[in-house]
Amino acid sequence: MISILMIILILFSSVLGSTSFAEDKKIVFADPGWDSVKLHNAIAGTIVKALYGYSFTEVPGSSTILHEALLKGEVDVHMEEWTDNLATYDVDLNAGNFRELGINFNDSYQGIYVPRYVIEGDSERGIKASAPDLKNIWDLKKYPEIFKDEENPTMGRMYGSIPGWEVDEIIYNKYKHYGLDENFIYFRPGSEAALTAAITSAYEKGEPIAGYYWEPTWLLGLYDMVLLDDKPYNADTVKQGKTTLPAVKVTVATSNKFYENEENKKVIAFLEKYRTSSALTSEGLAHIQETGDSYIETAKWFLVKHDELLDEWLDKEDAQKMRNYLSEEENEKKGNLIYDFPFKVPINLKAIDDSVRNFSVKHDAFFEVIREALKTLVTSIQTVLNFIPWFVLLIAVFLAGWKVSGKFLTGLLYTGFLFLIGMVGYWNLMNETLAIILASVLISLLIGFPIGIFLSTSDRGNSIIRPILDTMQTMPVFVYLIPALLFFGLGKAPAVIATTIYAVVPIIRLTNLGIRQIDEEIVEASKSFGSTTFQSLFKVQIPQALPTIMTGVNQTLMMAISMVVTTSMIGATGLGMEVLLGVNRVEIGRGLVSGTAVVIIAVVLDRLTQGLVNKNEVKTDVQ
Repeated sequence: MISILMIILILFSSVLGSTSFAEDKKIVFADPGWDSVKLHNAIAGTIVKALYGYSFTEVPGSSTILHEALLKGEVDVHMEEWTDNLATYDVDLNAGNFRELGINFNDSYQGIYVPRYVIEGDSERGIKASAPDLKNIWDLKKYPEIFKDEENPTMGRMYGSIPGWEVDEIIYNKYKHYGLDENFIYFRPGSEAALTAAITSAYEKGEPIAGYYWEPTWLLGLYDMVLLDDKPYNADTVKQGKTTLPAVKVTVATSNKFYENEENKKVIAFLEKYRTSSALTSEGLAHIQETGDSYIETAKWFLVKHDELLDEWLDKEDAQKMRNYLSEEENEKKGNLIYDFPFKVPINLKAIDDSVRNFSVKHDAFFEVIREALKTLVTSIQTVLNFIPWFVLLIAVFLAGWKVSGKFLTGLLYTGFLFLIGMVGYWNLMNETLAIILASVLISLLIGFPIGIFLSTSDRGNSIIRPILDTMQTMPVFVYLIPALLFFGLGKAPAVIATTIYAVVPIIRLTNLGIRQIDEEIVEASKSFGSTTFQSLFKVQIPQALPTIMTGVNQTLMMAISMVVTTSMIGATGLGMEVLLGVNRVEIGRGLVSGTAVVIIAVVLDRLTQGLVNKNEVKTDVQ
């Protein structure tokens, strides 16, 4: 009977899902992460699916990584190759490593933007002009106190481009060329999301901000920003940062593997004619921002509104087929009863985003106090580390390694590892990274140890907190960057917050576990000799649980180190930023060396803390 039911179910699902199974032709689009390329992927994907029976997927990654994937044939089509931002684009194109099908748009401008209210004020919001004479990029030198750097208040802050983009080097050269390095910090935000969050947060609070941005984006469509003037464009000196940046040529490109496949001829012919503009793209992005529609829904809306594009991109017959497809309402709603979940609860994600942002703006004074305290802590630790001469730190590590292991050669090995970091020029970056790690671990211990003790004494509290700890430990680490970014901005302060949230769980769990594992007879014996509950806890239970607690300290430390690279995406400098630059620029040597430096720090700190754990276990056994 069960076999018959299974056969019927398979036959039934094959009938209902026949359309899905027929789509054996696939296109893999590149997804560098920004909204405009997602929209163009949806527009092109909708057309090739409706007309030529292709299914399509997107592969996420950075611009440089996806360009490399295109060369290898791992990505079929890239709808937005930002040619000026890819150092090897022309070299690879001339070498025939991929195919350029055409120009998507070439009217996208980029440079240093400031909110209009900084220059002209905003009477409706009660904002006075803070830099009325600001017109050119070099005028920023007059206003470092207006664009004050949060981590170094004596300097101004200019937000640069995304690490790994070629334009980042151009903007940095511009920053140096105009002498902004005299009283401004060049701050790399780490990611496009971090840069966007910094600008939107400042704009909603009415605060001054100066930073790199580009068109087309929903941000520049939604906010009134001014592109600062620069010297007239000169192709010979633009890369030295001496002139304005030209509008970037954004192309549609395909891999050689996809281009040379005869079955893809119609798709190639369509993509060769695919052309939009910055204004059209911004219009689609604004629609998403205002309505909350998905990229696919917006793509269909876009194709209906700009019906004339179908005639430009497709032959007459295919253009009419596409119009017929778009006019049929069932294509919007048609689903597979077996594979598409039939019930969906509409969640207003935009309302959640807006409420969190409004909360951060309303209580900014409160978060500012925490932000300043964290910056002071990290700065103090880094100052101490920088004050210690390099040879003194090496001697200290040698002695610590010798003492905890009992082996002379082990201490020498740890010292040799750190010596290598100094030899490759990363000593100061190591201190920056260690400052963030140590601050995060210190806060984690101050929070986690008392909570762990409390949970060990309360079964009800343990049952309530345990699911929260499970969630914290299994949540993707990138999620922790979002609240840290919104509430505390960019830099070391949010890096410490995100790292603490991620790393605090082990010390809570293992403190709780260690105390609970103590033999009840030992506890009862201490109480029978007149010890209070408090005395029994601190004089008997915690000392007995110390090996387990120290394991929690070790795990907290390791998890904090593992967040170093991740927090570079929200502007945390140090070795993590070097790793991020290596990844984004596909610089294997840079990534390997900086990554190895992180590994060395992790190994040395792990072995030292593990040595302390082992010593505590020996002492406990002796007692």
